[in-house]
Amino acid sequence: MIDHQPAERTWLRSVAVWGLWLAVLALAAVVCYVIWLRAFFEIYYVWLNLGDAARLAYELTMVALTVGMVTWIAVGEPYLAAGARAQRLLRRFAYVVVPLLIAGTVGLVIPLL
Repeated sequence: MIDHQPAERTWLRSVAVWGLWLAVLALAAVVCYVIWLRAFFEIYYVWLNLGDAARLAYELTMVALTVGMVTWIAVGEPYLAAGARAQRLLRRFAYVVVPLLIAGTVGLVIPLL
């Protein structure tokens, strides 16, 4: 049986999915490029004495972090859209955001050690 949703509900669902996806995008950018940028700087230049290799290790780590962030965001949008269709949008949003919040918290703690 085909489930037809009223146009208003479909529109609101799409706005909710895209709004939450943009929130995930913003949070992922802050976690990767603000918090972990500083954390990896602290690790490679303060804790480890890698000399000239520190810059290479730092840049490779940032490239890997960027690939991970793009993958997380690319997978997150269809995951949220499927959750909206199944009436589980906020639960799926929490599944996507909680690991980012944990990673951000760990990244904030590292420079304090």
